[in-house]
Amino acid sequence: MQFNSTRFRIDPTPRRADGEFMAHARISTRRADGSEFDIHLSGDLAGFDVRDDAIAYAKNWAQEWLDARFG
Repeated sequence: MQFNSTRFRIDPTPRRADGEFMAHARISTRRADGSEFDIHLSGDLAGFDVRDDAIAYAKNWAQEWLDARFG
C-alpha cells in the first residue's frame, strides 16, 4: 500500500514480527531522470494487533514528518 502525493511517496506497509504488525514508513521521491530514492526510512514506530491500524499510524506519522520538514 502506498500513498502518493505530487512530490513524495509514502509506503506504510507494515512488517510482521512476534505476532504483531510493526508500523514503519518509507518516504521516497523521484529524481529528474525518473529514478526513485529514499528521503527517510522511519524504522519501527509501534506494534499493532491489526494490520490496518499499523498502516494508518505509519501513514499519519509520515505525513506529519513531511509537514514538519517541507511544510
